[in-house]
Amino acid sequence: MKIALIGRYGEGEIVAGPERVARELYSELKNNYQVVFIEYYFSGYKYSSLYKKIFGKETPENSSILRLGILPFLRLLIKGRFEIIHIVNSQRFILFLFLIKPFIQSKLVATLHGFLKFENPKKNFWMKRYFIDLWVEKLLIEKSDVLFFPSKLLYETFNGYYKISEERCKIIPNGVSSIFNKEKSSYPSIYDKFKLVFFNGSESSINRCLIELLLVLQKVKPGIELYIIGRKVELKVWHNIEIEFVDSMTQSELVSFFRDKHFVIKGPAYDSFSLFVVEGMLRGLIPIVNEKIGIKDFINNEINGFIYDSESPDDLANLLNRIFDRKYDLQEVSANAKRIYEDLNWDKIANKYMQAYQSVL
Repeated sequence: MKIALIGRYGEGEIVAGPERVARELYSELKNNYQVVFIEYYFSGYKYSSLYKKIFGKETPENSSILRLGILPFLRLLIKGRFEIIHIVNSQRFILFLFLIKPFIQSKLVATLHGFLKFENPKKNFWMKRYFIDLWVEKLLIEKSDVLFFPSKLLYETFNGYYKISEERCKIIPNGVSSIFNKEKSSYPSIYDKFKLVFFNGSESSINRCLIELLLVLQKVKPGIELYIIGRKVELKVWHNIEIEFVDSMTQSELVSFFRDKHFVIKGPAYDSFSLFVVEGMLRGLIPIVNEKIGIKDFINNEINGFIYDSESPDDLANLLNRIFDRKYDLQEVSANAKRIYEDLNWDKIANKYMQAYQSVL
């Protein structure tokens, strides 16, 4: 089978979740199929220019992917005779693919990692050409032969707006890198401090409800250390909470960082999956999430993590107080959390994709 993966591969070791998923999927597929990864000369990339965005073609150093301008990109798709073209993450340059779709025989499939209208409801339609992102998303839904969603939650969100045929949709969760499963760890002892980790990302337009979480944490018993990874924000002094901002890290750095932490926690915001939570679970961190997060399908409440009601701040506060009062066997919950790798390792996830490719041909 000849496959083209199209999207953003990213530069450097620190990339966003959809790019990490794209990298891992490419790494798995190339062991079984003839696969090429095609990306664009995105603004902000090293050596990107208007000329290269139109005519450029290169294989970045120490990489086996293709970085193409629009004309070489279209030429390759027309002449490449790919059986499957898989949009692994939504990007604006994909608009040009739809221009030539009538002239190629490839099956078009797409992975949707989030729903722009739902996750960024306050984003200005014209700001930074946001309308183009919405247009691409709409075309992916209309023109793809098969759509992949990382969670049932995200599928149901899309289906509520677009009424997508169930036959065109498959739920395939995001896999997690084996680096988080290699080094064995034990749950760190808890003395007078509970160490919680919160992922704040780098995108300011996405509200992860950090302030709402802090308002709840202020109500619980003292002894909380909250580590906020990613974007820094101005915060006042919060009673009972020691706050430390941490820069984004490589995966190996994150493995080391997780070593003495106890919980990975989400605010009361919507999240289509949350790969960060899975990575924490593999290191033994206990997840505390709400019902509006896609990873909840893999969390059995009070067995391998905790699920709270996002509409009730008191529910989270009461849960945390029970946890801090040692009402649960946290060693056992942590051990159970690590077993998520059995479901979300990349061997298993890549096989799901390969079966889906076969079914569409």
